[in-house]
Amino acid sequence: MELSTVAAIMSTARLLQPQRHRIGAGFQAEGWREPLALLDPFIMVDHFRMSEPAFAPHPHAGFSAVTYLFDDSATGMVSRDSLGGEHEILPGGLHWTLAGRGVMHDEFPIEAGREAHGLQIFVNLPAEQKLRAPTVMRLAAEQMPRRVGDGWRAIQIFSADTGLDLPWSTSLVLVDIDAGAAFDFVLPEGEQGFAIPIHGSGHTGELPLTTGRALSVSVGGGARIVAAEALRLACFCGRPLFEPVVRHGPFVMSNEGQVVAALQRFQSGGMGRLSPRTTSSNNKETLS
Repeated sequence: MELSTVAAIMSTARLLQPQRHRIGAGFQAEGWREPLALLDPFIMVDHFRMSEPAFAPHPHAGFSAVTYLFDDSATGMVSRDSLGGEHEILPGGLHWTLAGRGVMHDEFPIEAGREAHGLQIFVNLPAEQKLRAPTVMRLAAEQMPRRVGDGWRAIQIFSADTGLDLPWSTSLVLVDIDAGAAFDFVLPEGEQGFAIPIHGSGHTGELPLTTGRALSVSVGGGARIVAAEALRLACFCGRPLFEPVVRHGPFVMSNEGQVVAALQRFQSGGMGRLSPRTTSSNNKETLS
C-alpha cells in the first residue's frame, strides 16, 4: 500500500469502543450507540448472544428494529408483533420491523438453552417518516446476493439491491476475509460507515482490528482491511440524516413533543397489544 493511501485512511478512520450488556445468564451483547454522529443513520448496533428470553413484549416507535442471525447461530428466533405477525428467523435470515408511529414487539430463541447469535440493529427514520404505518420486511439467506473476490467472500444482508423497500439509504454487508488477504471497504458517495469484527483480527493502516472494536469511516473515506487471521466483518453504510434525535427508552423521535405523543399512544393501546409469550404456537411463519 502506498504511504499516501495509508495517510488518507488514518485521516478518515477511527476506532469505536463498545458498551457491554448482560441480562441474567441468557443474554450478552457488545453494543455501539455513541458517538451518534458517526453512526448516523444507525442509532444502535448490538452484537448479541441469547440463549433465554431476555425481554418482555415492548414498544418501538420512530425507527426500524432489525434482527440478523449469523449462519453459525445454534438456533433461530421467534419475532412477534402487535400487527399479528409471529415469524421464525432461522440462521442467515433477516427480519426488519419498521416501527413508524408505533408497534409492540418481542423476540426470543426458538429453542431455550441453545444460543441465538446475531446483530440487533436500530435504524433511524427520517423526520417525515416517524409517524408512518408500521410494517415488517423479511429476507431469507438464499435471497441475499453474494460476491467473491481475491481471498474474500461477501453477503449483502440488506440494501436497496436486495429487494427491500428501505425507508432510507442503508446497507449491511457481511465479509469473510482469509488470513493474509485484503478487502477494500468502499463507501457509496455521500455515505459514512463502520465495520464490526465478529471474529478474527486484522488491521487497516496502523489501526488494529479486533473483536470488541468498530472501525468508523467518514464520508468520502475508505479503508483497506488486511486480515491477520480469518476475519469476519459486518460492514455498515448509510447516508447521514443530520437530523435532531430525541431518545426516550424505546422511542426515537425528532422532538420532545413527539416523544410525549408516542408515550400517550403506547399507554392508550394505539400501538396495539401483545400478550406475553407462550411456549409454543401453531401460527408461526418460517424465515430460513
